[in-house]
Amino acid sequence: MTYGAPTMNSDQKMAALDAIAECSLKMRKPGDWYVDQNTEIKRAGILHGEYGNGSTPQEAIDDHFRLIAESGEPIVTNAYGGPRRKVHKWNGYMWERVRETTGRTDPEDIRS
Repeated sequence: MTYGAPTMNSDQKMAALDAIAECSLKMRKPGDWYVDQNTEIKRAGILHGEYGNGSTPQEAIDDHFRLIAESGEPIVTNAYGGPRRKVHKWNGYMWERVRETTGRTDPEDIRS
């Protein structure tokens, strides 16, 4: 599944990414761009920070969208922000909030 990639341009992808957490496009040097965003991908209970790179702004945005939205994994925003922490998944058209379990058996330990 390509999760919106064929029908979304770079501006639309950036707007979709910005909807869950502020993101910015930065240039390391001419021809070396990346997207900076306060998001983490949660894989097997471990948070991974991944950021899109490219030789043009559009390539960096497309790469970041592929890493974040098309990962199929839960995306955690404000991972270390306590009650502001939220978990999302891209459904192909928009972000959906999902419930997060911390791995403990206590039913009170499920974040909404």
